[in-house]
Amino acid sequence: MHTETETKRPNNIPLERMETVDVLACVEPFVTARPAELELLARAAVRLRKTPGSVLIGEGQTSEGFHIVLRGRVNLLRAADGGRDLILAALGPGEVFGEACAFGGATQSTAVAALQSELLRIPPEALVEHLHRNPETVMRLMRLQGDKLREVEGVASSLALCDVEERLRRTLARLARRQGRRGPASTGWILAPVPTQSELARMVGSCRETVSRTLTAMARNGLVSASGRRMILDDKIMGETA
Repeated sequence: MHTETETKRPNNIPLERMETVDVLACVEPFVTARPAELELLARAAVRLRKTPGSVLIGEGQTSEGFHIVLRGRVNLLRAADGGRDLILAALGPGEVFGEACAFGGATQSTAVAALQSELLRIPPEALVEHLHRNPETVMRLMRLQGDKLREVEGVASSLALCDVEERLRRTLARLARRQGRRGPASTGWILAPVPTQSELARMVGSCRETVSRTLTAMARNGLVSASGRRMILDDKIMGETA
């Protein structure tokens, strides 16, 4: 989804700087909607700014709308045993959540702003009316939900079958494909801003200390390198199944 969003965005302008109707035109599931339909959605949509740690949707609650991340990062969490939680997905610009509101259902995870974030929220009634008029959007929304389900299944499978390093490699590769970019020739992929080690630990079902040691070992082997809030991933990691 990230790649498709990038290709449809004029000159890679940051989403938060774009007019709302232009945001909708380059973000799934609205990319095939007619301009008049996008104008209707844009008039109903509101922009939100959220500070780190803000709970956007609670697990088991009905979302106040369909959300598009314009800037920052939103983590989807699921409570785990022992009072800990697992990050099921880390959503960056162009990615969406809260789609259950279109079907009157409750969310299966908690959405929390991980960074200072800007969001676009479409009220449920406006989204439902749009879906009634645009069956193609319905199909694309169902495809998005299917993709999310497969990702969650992949996380569960990795927790059961892979060691911490393999889970970390897969997680970083997945994040880079969705939210990173290909660097200059032979320099690997750039992921920025990279999640904190605590966040990575919650993504791979481990602890921060173990993730720190694993990243250090991966750096010694030339698989990753860090510079400020950026991480560069070697093509060996990106070539693996994420």
